[in-house]
Amino acid sequence: MLRDLAPERAAVPSDDPPPPTGMVVAAAALRGAVVAIAGVLLTAGLALMVWAVTPASGPDAAVALRGGVTAFALANLMPVAIGGVTLSLPPLLLTAVPAGLLFLTARRGRFLPVGRYQEAVAVATTAGVYGLVVAAVTRGYSSPDAVPAGWVWTAFTLALVATAAGMMHGDSAWSRWALNATAGWARAGLRGALVGTAGLIGAGALVLAAGLIGHFGTAVDIAAATAPSWLDGLGVTLLGLAYLPNAVVAAVGFVSGVGFEIGPGTYSPLATSTVDLPGVPLLAAAPQHDGRSVLGLVGLVVPLLVGYLVARPAIRRLVTRADRVAAAALGSALTGAAMALAATIARGGVGDGRWSGIGVSPLLLGPLIAVEVGAVAVIVAAVTGWRTVPWRIRDIAAEPVQRVRRPRRTPAATEDGDPAGQTSPAEKAEQAGEPAEDEVQDHATETAKAAPTDEVDDSDDEPDDEPDDEPDDEPDPDESSDGPRD
Repeated sequence: MLRDLAPERAAVPSDDPPPPTGMVVAAAALRGAVVAIAGVLLTAGLALMVWAVTPASGPDAAVALRGGVTAFALANLMPVAIGGVTLSLPPLLLTAVPAGLLFLTARRGRFLPVGRYQEAVAVATTAGVYGLVVAAVTRGYSSPDAVPAGWVWTAFTLALVATAAGMMHGDSAWSRWALNATAGWARAGLRGALVGTAGLIGAGALVLAAGLIGHFGTAVDIAAATAPSWLDGLGVTLLGLAYLPNAVVAAVGFVSGVGFEIGPGTYSPLATSTVDLPGVPLLAAAPQHDGRSVLGLVGLVVPLLVGYLVARPAIRRLVTRADRVAAAALGSALTGAAMALAATIARGGVGDGRWSGIGVSPLLLGPLIAVEVGAVAVIVAAVTGWRTVPWRIRDIAAEPVQRVRRPRRTPAATEDGDPAGQTSPAEKAEQAGEPAEDEVQDHATETAKAAPTDEVDDSDDEPDDEPDDEPDDEPDPDESSDGPRD
């Protein structure tokens, strides 16, 4: 459309040589450093804002800055020590900020990588520089002994996954290579996994919202008790927003039937054992009564509905039911693996005692999601179109060729020379139980087409058949009766 509206401003594909690898490496290193510094500035700025509006936070702003850097280390999936207590529950909303920036900037800039070699070097360079900057900043400027040295690798891993995903998402050499090397059913399965993961995350968000709305009074009471002024409430609100994605993953575990745990308390649609929770308004969304929950049992249909959605890309894009079933099974397995990974990242705790375990068990969530989603997805893929869609391609070739019978002449067709009411020779043969002349010719033609093509044609060695001098049974009415015959 841009080319039609403004041809002079449309980008024209150029045949320029790829940029030097050194420039690509420099641009990738700068990208990783900028994203890391932006993340540090964001968390430090939020910490300073909370310090400025909270009267009880103390007079020293440097403490707030060190707290912001420590929070950035926690956002990079590093366990941190605060006052001798280890906090391993990452605020995933802060984690999404650097991960999203790395994903979006993977293929942006002037010196973009060309080819798989430069793309791999660019991804590794960005992740390496990001990990080094994060390790240096968090180890050097956070609270004393807050960040353990053995956990700085998590920042590099986070940057590597986010940058590689951003590189594969665009029109890159690696994405084209993966597209050509992957079978069609595998690509449909990957699309189904993306749809299934998004569906479960969306369902978890809806369940969390329903829990907060249903227990809104309890959340207000908790906020009033923990933050009497609106300035104190700002810090509590930011804390709840930072851990909002963790609560969504816990809600996914709830609708799957596995449930989640908050310290000694367990929450599941099948059985709930409540405990007195910390004074965080976000925790008010958890069930507040022991036993089973009717709404929780209704929520168990969510994985079944997601299974139908997982099978839809395979049904729309594949032409055999065997490929559809394979794609649905792969999509279900990948959906379970994605949710297990999300549960692993979102899980953590506070200290080593009562609240050391908060979140969903990934060892239970992943297999159960794969089974629940896969059962419906495979059945839908196998049953949809079972009358018209073949199981395999060779089933199409094995189907017999159905011969279409030519229409018979009606008594009204008297213009061709046949009087009305007179039976044709083909009809007489059919009434006598013998094949008609047209059917014999059709059968001979099909036999000739099905014959092997490597047979030797020895028709030249045989004498020609004698010409048939018999007159036609039905003379052409267009020819003159007194004209010469050939």
